Amino acid sequence: MTGSDPALFDLVNREWTSPFLDHFLPVFSSFDVWKPVMIVTAIGLVVFGKGKARQFLLCVAIGLLLGDVVIAQGLKQLVNRPRPRDVHVGTIVRSLSPEKPRILHVFDPPIVKEVEVVADPGKRGRSFPSSHALNVFMLATVALRFHRVIGLILVPAGLLVAWSRVYCGAHWPGDLPVSILLGVGVGVVACSIVSGLSQRFGWTGVGGVATLAETGPLAGSHQNHLRR
Repeated sequence: MTGSDPALFDLVNREWTSPFLDHFLPVFSSFDVWKPVMIVTAIGLVVFGKGKARQFLLCVAIGLLLGDVVIAQGLKQLVNRPRPRDVHVGTIVRSLSPEKPRILHVFDPPIVKEVEVVADPGKRGRSFPSSHALNVFMLATVALRFHRVIGLILVPAGLLVAWSRVYCGAHWPGDLPVSILLGVGVGVVACSIVSGLSQRFGWTGVGGVATLAETGPLAGSHQNHLRR
C-alpha cells in the first residue's frame, strides 16, 4: 500500500459521494447484475454469430483463463493485500439489494453502511489486483481488435467499474493502474494466441485477428510495406 492510498481512498469512498452515486456505481461493481447479459450475449454470438464472433469469444475465454484464473488469483495469493473494507477504519461499503436475481432489483434502495475491521481480513478475498478492472479492460482490448466502436464504449465503462470498486470499499486506488495494465496486456496476448491458431489451422470464414501492426498507428506503413 502506498502512503497516499488511504487518503485517496477516503476521498473517493467517504467524501466524493452522493445518493445518486450510491445507487449508480454498485450497478457497475456487481458481477451478478451483468452475468445474465454476458451469458445471453455469448449464447447469441455462438448461435447466430459467424467466424469472427466465435473467434472473439475464444479470445475472451483465453483472456479470462489467463487473466482471472492464473494471473489475478496468483497475484492475490502472492501479494496478500487485504481489502480496505476489512482493515481500514471508517470504510463505507455500498452494494445493491441482496434480493435475487440482482438484475431485477437494480432500482431497489442500495445498502450503504460503515463497516468494522475484521479479525481475518483474507477470509473475504484480497485486494490486489482487481479482477473486475483486469477483466473489463481485457474485454475492452479484445473488443477494440474486432469492433472498434464497441471497444471504445467499453473503455469508459471499464473506468467506471474501476472507480466503483474503490467507491464501494472493495479496493485501494493503488490496485487499479496495474490491474488495468494487466487487463490490456492479457487482451493483447489472448488475441495474439487466437491469431496464431487461426493462421496455423487455416480457419476459414474468420478472416483472422488483426495484429498490432495492422491496427496500430503504424498500420498504413505496414500495409505499404506489404504491397512492395
